[in-house]
Amino acid sequence: MQNRNHTRTILRLSLSSLVLLNSAIAWAQTAPQTNIEPNAQFGGSFENDESDVTLFRGAANNSWFPVYFNAEPEPGAEDVPVEIREINLRPERDVTLHVEIYNPEGSIPLIMTPGGNGDTNGFGGFARNVAAAEPDFRVIIYDRRNIGLSEVTFGSQPQMVEEGEDLHILVQRLGVAPAAFYGMSSGGRSNMILASRYPEDIAALIIAPLTGGTYAAARLSEDYFFKYLPNKTLMTREHLDNLPLTSMQDVAETEYWSAYLDRNTPERRARFFSANVSDFLAAMRTSGEHLQATRFQTALGMPDEELAAIRVPATLLLHHDQYSDNLHPITNSRAATTLIDNSTFAFGRALPQILEALVPFVKAHTPPLN
Repeated sequence: MQNRNHTRTILRLSLSSLVLLNSAIAWAQTAPQTNIEPNAQFGGSFENDESDVTLFRGAANNSWFPVYFNAEPEPGAEDVPVEIREINLRPERDVTLHVEIYNPEGSIPLIMTPGGNGDTNGFGGFARNVAAAEPDFRVIIYDRRNIGLSEVTFGSQPQMVEEGEDLHILVQRLGVAPAAFYGMSSGGRSNMILASRYPEDIAALIIAPLTGGTYAAARLSEDYFFKYLPNKTLMTREHLDNLPLTSMQDVAETEYWSAYLDRNTPERRARFFSANVSDFLAAMRTSGEHLQATRFQTALGMPDEELAAIRVPATLLLHHDQYSDNLHPITNSRAATTLIDNSTFAFGRALPQILEALVPFVKAHTPPLN
């Protein structure tokens, strides 16, 4: 039996690799030189490289932003009750996270992890819209470490691993395990770490969308991390202008961190400036190299063997049905369903489509809280 299971896993991995190889060949033949997608059916031309400082350049060609990022309120959304909390994860994790809970009396916990460097300010509207559509859902959205209104702390592990470990303690603090988890792009990577290491925390896993491929590995490692490191050769962008960074004051003058400091409290700012710049630079190197190391895997940041070992029910939800999004390719999402047992695949560009896939999946697998 063990040999048969091992053979089955190898076959699944081989199939996944073949799908990704064909995808890479097709992409090399047709890939555009930019991630700007002018398409009238999406409401006009989108220039996504400068859309928001909290998001990575080229994120999903911007066609997904109206539903996820700065979402307009759906009917009833403005009446959804919200509870705002600051959750201290110490002593297990040296960080306090900003958390917003929509429908705090809801019985079915659904935790959302935003994409990019996005925060509750940008993605909270989507969380509230889902809560308005399903009053039974207790929709929890939070700012990851170093993002939004959460504290700064630079760990020794890759960013997505640090975030996954934070999430494990957050679930304990909130007392909502097992919960459904909805992760968008980089947020999906954090949630997959949780699913891999702490499956008891997760009743259902929604990856919306999955990030993968060599282009995504190059671009995101550089946009998030390597842009701060002058000794790294970049292919998709330029380094920042004020390198080398020799102090946290230098870091504070960069675009992303300037925005972080502007929106935060004096206490959060003081914590930022008390950090060691060498810890910051080491975290950038570790996290960028982690993404690069998985450029040939199905999911960015996770080896195929680890992805195949996930045993929680999962659905992969893609916001587009074209081959134009080089950060979240269709082929990678489809390949992931060959690796993850008990997984499904669906398209969901607009909120009704997302809810059609999300609601029955969450209700089928997530037990109500006592």
